[in-house]
Amino acid sequence: MKIFSKKSITIYTIIILILSMLIFEIGYCNSQIITTSGAEYNFSLCRIIIYIVFIALYCIFHKKFVETALQTTENKIKRIFIYLVTALGIIATCVLLIYSTYIETKLLRAGAIAEILCLLSTLFIIYVSNDFSKNIIITACTFGIIFTFTTNFNHAVDEKKHFMSALNVSFLNFDYLENPITDKKIEELPQLSKFTTIDEFLKNDYEPEVTNEVDKEDTPSTPANYNVITYIFPALGIAIARILNGSIIDMYILGRIMNLVLYTVLVYIAFKILPFKKNIFYVLAFMPYMLLLASSYSVDGLCLGTIYIFTAYCFKLFKECETITLKQFLIFLALFLIMLIGKGTGYMLLAILVFLLPLSKTIKKNKKYLPQIITAVIIFVIIATAFIIYLKNTKINSDGDSRGQGTINAVEQLNMVLTHPIYDVKIALEHIKRTLLNFNWLAELYQGTFFDGNEHSGNVFLVMMLFVLFVALTEDDINFKIKQKIVLLLAFFLVFAMTSAILYLTFTPVGNLYIAGFQPRYLFPILPLLLSCISGDYLKTKENKNRTLNIAICSGVFLGIGLIQVIIG
Repeated sequence: MKIFSKKSITIYTIIILILSMLIFEIGYCNSQIITTSGAEYNFSLCRIIIYIVFIALYCIFHKKFVETALQTTENKIKRIFIYLVTALGIIATCVLLIYSTYIETKLLRAGAIAEILCLLSTLFIIYVSNDFSKNIIITACTFGIIFTFTTNFNHAVDEKKHFMSALNVSFLNFDYLENPITDKKIEELPQLSKFTTIDEFLKNDYEPEVTNEVDKEDTPSTPANYNVITYIFPALGIAIARILNGSIIDMYILGRIMNLVLYTVLVYIAFKILPFKKNIFYVLAFMPYMLLLASSYSVDGLCLGTIYIFTAYCFKLFKECETITLKQFLIFLALFLIMLIGKGTGYMLLAILVFLLPLSKTIKKNKKYLPQIITAVIIFVIIATAFIIYLKNTKINSDGDSRGQGTINAVEQLNMVLTHPIYDVKIALEHIKRTLLNFNWLAELYQGTFFDGNEHSGNVFLVMMLFVLFVALTEDDINFKIKQKIVLLLAFFLVFAMTSAILYLTFTPVGNLYIAGFQPRYLFPILPLLLSCISGDYLKTKENKNRTLNIAICSGVFLGIGLIQVIIG
């Protein structure tokens, strides 16, 4: 039998999947039975069913993935990585087996995750190809899945608030902002719980202790102020785990997996629509920090996914249409409204991308319908405004965001902005200096820098961003003209300004000369606009049939490094 054939790859994959599940079940969920004499086994019907579902899904869809994988097995770089990662996996397995009975539980669990990383990295390298759609699914099913049980539970990006919202929705309590419920046992899971400290929450003695006695003064334990729609997928995961009598960690992980599924579906749809610049969108969508957020309860994954779909459709109309039909315009409006579900107010100025479309030709062709078009636009603006207000539930609160520190009053802050224009300029310049022109701030686009402040993370980020810039510079399947680049840059900077202004009003102490709480992750959805402007006719690259494959492998390397830092962090 050939080393690389349909049969050999299928058999190898099933073995790796089963081995990974066994290591997760014993080394992660039941490490105490190896390290502690007389410890009880944490049996979970929920996990068993999920394992069966994963194997069944692979058996159903594997043929298309195997065929694509075989087409790229002749690539030397890919072969080297396959052999290298396989060797590491074998070595890691041997080490884990030899030392499993001599180390404590938390080290065994870390070793189990490292072993799973080696095994699933092998599958990633085998299946990654020049097909973007398949690469999206493969990346999510390997590195994304590992993030769901490796990242700190209740991590620093308000994950507990998002989890509480999803928990409420899982109990069909949609009025969680005014009348939230909580579960006393789940509340016991501390903030920033690393996988080494979750033994008590892996036990299957969980019985719901639901109550409406929520301490609203404990901000991290109150639901996040986002629309119910954003939590349907993770809530479904929590509900399924609860019905199947899963542990608290089972519920937490399955909810994360469902949020990852949502992110994968949205990015998959975006790439089916996107006509060009796909490598730029791919490397940003699967940067370690972005995938970590998508693999948790954060709404950032939904936000980026819906914005990518909207942007992709704008690019599609730009490339393919000389004029815009009524149907296309209605789809454009619908996608814009869907985009607002996530973090609508901050990103609504992406509507400026409409100026990429052939508006003048469309108007000339439909002069007799101009009054109706103007009326439709006015109605749309009214509907969009009402929709945003509905999604935000309430207008700007004069008390600002409860997570902010210091004297926060949105009304006073707004009055300050409107009456002191010179003061506004100083704030803007200081903000740009602290953010876009600050390497240390930009380095927080990498999760190792944001979460752990790891001294080596800045170096990893620098290499990663040089790689992203290289991809953007050489992604010349289309080069925008000056006018089009102006539209893209305007969209980027207007969204940057809008999100900054919102945080200044609702999160920053009155009168401060800086904007508090503005994080680099807010740039993920709009970075493709900026990076799409870099390439030009001044630089032409040689055509490489394996360009997409090579870029995906490099992205996988950074994801692997990111996961290693999470494990040892």
